[in-house]
Amino acid sequence: ASDVYKRQEEKNADYFLSFLAKELSVAKEDILDFELSVYCKEQPEYVGVADDFISSPRLDNLTSCAALVSGILDAERKDGINLIALFDHEEIGSRSKQGAGSILLHDMLLRILAECDMLLRILAECSAKESAQELLYQSMLLSVDVAHGLHPNQAGKMDITNKPVLGSGFCIKEACSQSYATDCEAIAIIQQICDLKKIPYQKFVNRSDMAGGGTLGSIASALLPVKTVDIGIPLLAMHSARELMGAADQEALTELVTAYFLL
Repeated sequence: ASDVYKRQEEKNADYFLSFLAKELSVAKEDILDFELSVYCKEQPEYVGVADDFISSPRLDNLTSCAALVSGILDAERKDGINLIALFDHEEIGSRSKQGAGSILLHDMLLRILAECDMLLRILAECSAKESAQELLYQSMLLSVDVAHGLHPNQAGKMDITNKPVLGSGFCIKEACSQSYATDCEAIAIIQQICDLKKIPYQKFVNRSDMAGGGTLGSIASALLPVKTVDIGIPLLAMHSARELMGAADQEALTELVTAYFLL
């Protein structure tokens, strides 16, 4: 029976390799290894009485990536540097050579500063003792990831005074456990931007007596200790094949990121 199973397993593997080789237009023998992922192919849809919700696969974390890319393209900063980092492996803990739990971000920022003409101009105007690394710590970090929206059937999961709902703006996320990066100075900056630009936002505070999620914000800020704040749109059915968001929240998040890049 074991031999039959082994032959069947080899047949199945050979079938997929043959298919993959044909798709790639290469010889099957040239394929050394591959990675296989399963994902939902269904198209996103507007749902709700007034089409005010979006049901879609992979809103976590394409919503954040979309807001960051739009913000850095639309904002024209005259002084300073705008930079976005879209990390791999966030959902499995970020502990990889290219994840937020690596030294990659810190080292890449130092290399950018060292090669940038702007750095030379700054150093000409400041003290000779001030290094690129010291200049780096004058920066600020936004950790952009989704938040948990209030589920009407699971209201007890929320902090009693902070219950973000879909469609009422993006969330500023806080947690006493520091699973979300909480820097009061950075949060004040974000709130003042929102008040000035009339951008709707909400507060999400993780219940202190329950384990909650985390983001790369607290991980990255431990390696790059600068002002940091966690933000993101609220979702229902997070990590499901299809997630649910308020359509207006994406606009609010994009407006905030764009305004932040203009500071």
